[in-house]
Amino acid sequence: MPDLLDSRLFDAAWARCKQLGRAEARHFVEKGHVVVKGAFPKDFAALVRERAWAELARQHGIDRRDPAGWARSFHGRGGLPGYVRTGGDGLRFPLRAGAPRALAAQLDVLGGAERLPGDPELAWGTGAIANLGAEDHDGWQPPQPRQPGWHKDGWHFRHFLNSPEQGLLTVPIYSDILPRGGGTFIATDSIAPVARLLAAHPGGFHADSVQGAGYLIPYLIEQCSAFEELTGEAGDMAILHPYMLHRAAPNPSDRPRFIANVAVVLNEPMRFNRPTAGYSLVELAVLRALQVERFDFEQTNPAEAFVPGPFRDEEEAQKQRRRLKDEMRATAGTGLTTPAWAEECGYMSNRQAP
Repeated sequence: MPDLLDSRLFDAAWARCKQLGRAEARHFVEKGHVVVKGAFPKDFAALVRERAWAELARQHGIDRRDPAGWARSFHGRGGLPGYVRTGGDGLRFPLRAGAPRALAAQLDVLGGAERLPGDPELAWGTGAIANLGAEDHDGWQPPQPRQPGWHKDGWHFRHFLNSPEQGLLTVPIYSDILPRGGGTFIATDSIAPVARLLAAHPGGFHADSVQGAGYLIPYLIEQCSAFEELTGEAGDMAILHPYMLHRAAPNPSDRPRFIANVAVVLNEPMRFNRPTAGYSLVELAVLRALQVERFDFEQTNPAEAFVPGPFRDEEEAQKQRRRLKDEMRATAGTGLTTPAWAEECGYMSNRQAP
């Protein structure tokens, strides 16, 4: 089959774009991401950084003038040194008024405002993900598959090929990120293995299967070979496909990194059997990964919400552990097994599912 990038389907999808150029739209469908330069004002980026530093000082005693105190583990033993989230102060930054380029680029990828629930008044808060620094400034290595921490976002829903709960992953960049500066590692060829897995299992997968130490992640990431470090300038915005596998990276530089991670929810499940002119760039990336122009998908389990792992009480945690173990046994029975190396990197494995 001819590449969908050279088809009438792509031409029709790009013809509806109002912000992205043709090369940017092609890059998203082919590589699963695009960085939009100057997507929002640098003044807002500076505001987020200032409020993040203030919260880090209040909550953790961090002094922005003392880098020696940055490389601590904020998430317990084994946490990436210097990696910490701030909650923000409740301020909302509406994109329509404050960052129309950021709004338009997201709508281009999603297929238009009609794919979002109600009035598409997307807004960002002032919460941030900080990557302040690593303890070992000489230990940086380029991304590779056999590392801990790879995951597919979506810890709050059952994962299907057409899941609307995370229609897009948006990353506003609040500080300049140079190479080896703590930028997120992304697997740019991960859309295909994720798409194939979800297409072959219409019953979907437990949220924990692809989060944290999820047993499916090693199976998926070992099929990838194209890895990049996400870089950009304050005011840029990265748009990632919802299937993109990624992981946090050490920051051996002396430049604290600040970004956010914003999930965009769709008003209905994705569709892969639309009329010619109806596909979004997100949907086209899935069809291209499956090497088809249309795909009739019907999930065999209902959509399901999950309490994210860190917020479960003990009763709920035990219930979900049992459910996950049942799924791991069933999946192993189909011949889909976690690679042998996975446990050495801290992932769960269904090779000997209890």
